[in-house]
Amino acid sequence: MSENPRTSQVGLGVQLRKLREKAGMTTRSVAAPLGISPSSVNRTELGQRAPNRDEVTALCALYGVTGEQKVLLIDRAGKSAKSAWFELASRVADQQATMLVLEQEASAIVGVENALIPGLAQTAEYARLLMSMSKLPGQDLENRVAARLGRQAVLSRPEAPEVRFFLDEAALLRTMNDARIMREQLEHLIVLQRRSNVSLRIVPLSSMPHPALDGSFSLYGLPDGSAHVFVEARYFAVALTEPADVEPFMKACQGLDDCALDEQESTCLIKDIVGRLGDE
Repeated sequence: MSENPRTSQVGLGVQLRKLREKAGMTTRSVAAPLGISPSSVNRTELGQRAPNRDEVTALCALYGVTGEQKVLLIDRAGKSAKSAWFELASRVADQQATMLVLEQEASAIVGVENALIPGLAQTAEYARLLMSMSKLPGQDLENRVAARLGRQAVLSRPEAPEVRFFLDEAALLRTMNDARIMREQLEHLIVLQRRSNVSLRIVPLSSMPHPALDGSFSLYGLPDGSAHVFVEARYFAVALTEPADVEPFMKACQGLDDCALDEQESTCLIKDIVGRLGDE
């Protein structure tokens, strides 16, 4: 199976950004001695540009990185991650690579979803039903389902991230014309809720207006204290890294704390909907 340079590129960018911030340098102060533009540094850190070994060597010198860490960074330049999970990632679109790396790097994840069950919480049949709307060829569809299920390994890995889901009640009621699949999906949410590192809270239809009504997103807290936001639509996705851009999404999550049901109430609501689907 071929390696995925794009995924490795994003992961390297995350590491280089951390090192720059630790060194107390700006993208402008890094760009000048390298003879490149600040935007090039920024694109490298976002995984949108692949640095070569010479550039990574120069960055290590600027950031004071030596020894084994330097060797590993230079070796990673232009290469892909080796894990089976990242091999699965090679089958999904480039714009997803940033999200995949963020999920692997994050120590905390907040998923806000207004219309559908979040990918990290989907069953195989729910994911397949959802993706079938794209009219993908059979093998491509199964590859995408496998990749989505593979992402869920982050929930049970050693030192798993703390994951909070905020789901609009509408997402629980959207059966997509298959009550059985939706019932099993909701039952899966109940099981998922029992994990010590997972919190699932429902925003009822009767709740007050809140900022997250503007759209779904995922918020990733990294071990260094920084936060990234990933916003995805049908034909594009964007990762936000600047604190000023991330702050409104953090405030939206705080607002959801005020209007979402608590975990016990959320579980009761899910069970109630499961019961109603069982009668259909």
